[in-house]
Amino acid sequence: MVSTDLVDRFTAGALAAGAEVFRARDVREALAAVALLFEKENVRTAVASRSLLAVAEEGALLIGPSEETEAIAAAQAGLVLADFGAAETGTLVHLDSDDAERLVRTLPPLCVCLLERRKIVPDLESLAGVIADHLGRTGLPGPQVSLVTGPSRTADIECQLTIGVQGPARLVIGLIGGEDA
Repeated sequence: MVSTDLVDRFTAGALAAGAEVFRARDVREALAAVALLFEKENVRTAVASRSLLAVAEEGALLIGPSEETEAIAAAQAGLVLADFGAAETGTLVHLDSDDAERLVRTLPPLCVCLLERRKIVPDLESLAGVIADHLGRTGLPGPQVSLVTGPSRTADIECQLTIGVQGPARLVIGLIGGEDA
């Protein structure tokens, strides 16, 4: 069971970093909220990571898996499942097993990321062992760890902030699980 305080701290950090956050009781409710978001924003093409498709119910959304970079880049939205969240900063932690998973999260201009509340930890130090184990895995084409705090931001030498240059311009996080999750 994760404390409400951790969830509230994660939410505050994510909002401060420019992400949007919604809460859902379960995956089905979260996917229904995503479908409404896509309808409202007129999203017609979306891709999902393999990890998310493994937990999503077939037919809940008109999304497709893709391993092809061109198809992922052409999508209006990417839908992914985060492995962990760090409450201290509102950071999503992704333990990627290959480039396709990372690309679904970074190439489309809108990224919707689902995170189970029970996987929120106090800080990144709490995940040091998990991250080390993931990076040490053999048999994966390229294990990677991605830390995502808010939508992509970059500034030039004149301190002109630009959103969405090196990743999605918009990040929506769905926290899954009830108060006792």
